[in-house]
Amino acid sequence: MTQSETAPRPLLTIKDLAALLNVSEKTIRNLRSKGIGPRAVKIGGSIRWRQETIDQYLRDMEASDLQEAA
Repeated sequence: MTQSETAPRPLLTIKDLAALLNVSEKTIRNLRSKGIGPRAVKIGGSIRWRQETIDQYLRDMEASDLQEAA
């Protein structure tokens, strides 16, 4: 394994996540308040997201979309 594979990836802010998903920060807040968005990590008063969690969330959403289309 290389160092980049074992090094922890930085946590994403709401601004980072909104940019990654191409949605507004308000949309992220709404998804979170409804309990249907990607799971977050609360550190003190800050909300952050792990990249791995976002990757899994997107895979799950894609799989759900494929099932609905079938």
